[in-house]
Amino acid sequence: MSNSQQKPGWMLIKEHQLRLASFTTISKPIRHVNSLKPLMIPIRRKDGVGCGAKANVHKASETIYPRYGKRPFSQEIKFYKRLFEEKDRCPDIIECFIALPDYIFLSYCCNDNLARRFFNYQERETRRSGCYGKLISVKQYEDPTLIARWIQQLSSALAFIEKLGYNHNDLHPRNCLLDENLNLKLSDFDRATTIGQFLEGHIPPWAIMLSAGPLQNTYGLTSARTEQFALGTFLYTMVYGHEPYEDIHLQEDNPDELRRRFRAMEFPELNRHEIFDGLISACWHNVYPTMALVAYDFKRKTKDIASPPNYRVIDYAKEKRACVAMIQGGLLGPELALSYQPAWQRCLHTVLGKFLFGWKQFVNYISTFP
Repeated sequence: MSNSQQKPGWMLIKEHQLRLASFTTISKPIRHVNSLKPLMIPIRRKDGVGCGAKANVHKASETIYPRYGKRPFSQEIKFYKRLFEEKDRCPDIIECFIALPDYIFLSYCCNDNLARRFFNYQERETRRSGCYGKLISVKQYEDPTLIARWIQQLSSALAFIEKLGYNHNDLHPRNCLLDENLNLKLSDFDRATTIGQFLEGHIPPWAIMLSAGPLQNTYGLTSARTEQFALGTFLYTMVYGHEPYEDIHLQEDNPDELRRRFRAMEFPELNRHEIFDGLISACWHNVYPTMALVAYDFKRKTKDIASPPNYRVIDYAKEKRACVAMIQGGLLGPELALSYQPAWQRCLHTVLGKFLFGWKQFVNYISTFP
């Protein structure tokens, strides 16, 4: 840990160019601080565990990792605010300890995400750039007992979200993490919306365009219909080791044909596992009116297959205190460190800042005299 992290947050303020003249007593954490962007998170580079188009992830401790966004987590904040209002907890949703506009503190999952796991089971072309290309074959298939457990956990998470009045709207293996006991944890709620909003930013095979009705040529409104369709594609990917029609490279070679097939409900042949195939088909054909019924049916039909989960007990209050201590220690920069200090320290810095500003103005003034 760097020296700046070992010092109390209030000491960090003295070591930066202070604009303390504009500080006022703060009664709650700062909502948004643009000046934090260039500072980023002052933890070691080797602690980075992931990066993406919208956010980067660092490991702050053995149980906590902060995500910092390249733009504010506006949608995710709304979802977590609603989640915090709920007394019950869903063990299949990633635990969030603190949610700020630019930073979110989550429970650490050491076994990466499902997309990486399935990617390692595949053989793909290697392009000249060194990047991986088209699928050649699936070298290994996932254990059905794990697939059954994961689909139970994922459908349970979606049913819980539905109870809150929300849809996830971005079901994909990359958004499902695995903890130390290989339990699935649904994460990444940056596209989560209340039920009944227009579904945007999706393409087959994760969504299907409507062919008739007042919403023709759109993906429709977010609902159990859109969630279960994506869930069917998710289950297909786990069972068959690749996305629908990826084995014939339809997405790369003829994306228009891929869209036509899904719009016409011409789905790939299902012939690998009787129970899983039936669940995939049911989701693709919009059999279930609610996600609660999806979760019930999935659990009922896979109860004899699924390996039993082993959840680690998370002390939410303890982990949240640890997150606050990290912020106070300067993990997210001096301004947020100050905002999380006790009220008397914030008042002290307000007074000190105004005094220093006044003193500087006075020195500048008298220096103008010969």
